[in-house]
Amino acid sequence: MLQKSNRRNKENVVPPVEPVASVASKRNFVEIQVMQVDKTALICEALIQSFDTIPNKAHGLISLIDASLIRKLPVSFHEESKYPQLAEYIQTSDDECESSLAKHISCILTSDIFEKQILDGTSEDMLHWAIDSLIRIPLQIFRENLGGRVLPIEIDRNSKDQGMTTISNKRPDFLCWTNGVLIFKGEEKAEIDDFPVAVSELTDKFNKFDPLYFGDIQFMICYVVAGSKLRFYAINGLSNTNPLNHLVSLSNLLDIKNSWDRISILSIIVNIARIIRTVSNTISSTIVPIGKRLKLEKSTITFFDDSVEKMIPLKYLPYEGDVDDRVAFLQGMYDCAIGRDFQLRNENEVRAMVYSVVTGLTWLHKNSYVHRDIWLANILFLPGVRDYRYILTDFEYGNASGLKVSERLKDWDDSTLTKNNKYTVKSDLYINLERCL
Repeated sequence: MLQKSNRRNKENVVPPVEPVASVASKRNFVEIQVMQVDKTALICEALIQSFDTIPNKAHGLISLIDASLIRKLPVSFHEESKYPQLAEYIQTSDDECESSLAKHISCILTSDIFEKQILDGTSEDMLHWAIDSLIRIPLQIFRENLGGRVLPIEIDRNSKDQGMTTISNKRPDFLCWTNGVLIFKGEEKAEIDDFPVAVSELTDKFNKFDPLYFGDIQFMICYVVAGSKLRFYAINGLSNTNPLNHLVSLSNLLDIKNSWDRISILSIIVNIARIIRTVSNTISSTIVPIGKRLKLEKSTITFFDDSVEKMIPLKYLPYEGDVDDRVAFLQGMYDCAIGRDFQLRNENEVRAMVYSVVTGLTWLHKNSYVHRDIWLANILFLPGVRDYRYILTDFEYGNASGLKVSERLKDWDDSTLTKNNKYTVKSDLYINLERCL
């Protein structure tokens, strides 16, 4: 009976349904993959909130740098379990673990490079990956997700291959501007023993808080790295009599090989971003960005606290001839322009500009120099200066009066030249209305 019943059951049994994979191979299906939304923007908006006020003195920044985070930092792989001492500062959540910020912080915590890399005694370039991971990349993530209007920052690194002079050594190793103001900078050294040297360079570079470059801001946030050691500082700009006396410590000495200290650095960077967001809306639009390389059509210009560097590719240098002779001539012309003592005058805005430019031009002409490229784009306004607030710049077309040249200036007509096709001091006094307007 059991066997008979089994045969009857087998005859009446319904054939099994083919596996899904087999059915799918015979039909066309649209595969729908649900992707998790990157919530980095929401995380950044929660983390990078403006402070209520920003103090005028650097000492007042200490409490802001030490401020507790508004929320925990996101991580991706439950690092709070691996590092229970960090559970107060980091957390893994299902809806945030795939965010770019969480992945980056997890990489910072779990990467063996920080622990195994020999950071002391190597070149400064070996420090870049570690320092950029902790400082530059988080700031860029904040900016990209908050937007340039909320966190208007620009970041650059110094380079050693800029031009033929050593003036680039006057720039800090790390620079961060907000609306043109250099608000955050860093000095980096390969050797731990060079930590005091890096600290000294913080106050040697851009330590004069000229309103031209800083507006009403009277502090600059800084960091020093030597080997694996890092510390945050602030320069107080309220007095410049002895800059070293106005360097304020904002943190303890931190070790980037230590996971706890890496989270401390990230927390400080969050609060620095909050400070930047707070002050960015108070900055004047007339700020000259000190230390920033400004690219013009055929040249690059950089403002320093005591000089201006202009770099021109040789192929764009007018009337080149012998390069050394041409550069020496231009240097003499620039030295002449800045070597004149002026008497103070008070004029309205238009007359002030004309008076300033003509005064400087007269001095050039007395020394037989001809500018030959005078127009509004080559006149700079210096906010915060009481008198002679307009200066004449861009001398690369300059030459000696009465010298016949092989090239004519673009957009200038024949009335600029003498009958013998020479530029003289009178050429600078000829006004081409179309060019000036």
